[in-house]
Amino acid sequence: MKDKFFLLIGILIIAWSFYAVLQRPAPAKYQKTDNSLQLSVNSFIRIGDKNISVEIADTDEERTLGLSGRESLESDYGLLFVFDTPGKYGFWMHDMNFSIDIIWIDENWKVVGIERLVNPDTYPKIFYPIETIKYVLEINSGESSRLGIDTGSVLSFVE
Repeated sequence: MKDKFFLLIGILIIAWSFYAVLQRPAPAKYQKTDNSLQLSVNSFIRIGDKNISVEIADTDEERTLGLSGRESLESDYGLLFVFDTPGKYGFWMHDMNFSIDIIWIDENWKVVGIERLVNPDTYPKIFYPIETIKYVLEINSGESSRLGIDTGSVLSFVE
């Protein structure tokens, strides 16, 4: 009888251990990210008399994810990366499904460079600005030309 009692206690301890391990969340690299819930649109970038609705990526996690995994991006819509300090930050097309224009913007909202028609096939190439930037705007491929954005253009941010 005593042996059965200890056997039962042992089985319960092992079962509880398995239960405790299985209740922990999976490591982040194994969890699916839902990009549609990532950011909210509540701001605009103004170029002359035109506006682009933008999502803001201002945390390391949001900047790392960027537009990866999305199927497309609406016209007149973009993702604005905001960095804490000016620098020369690199961008790549990891897990991208469509081409984009990458617009490099300094801390005074002046466009200091544009990578146009950046295709997902360019991965793992990393694109860097030639000058220090504080912001990066990613929009659909060809939109920068259509909107008249060029090096030297001054943009404004509207909340």
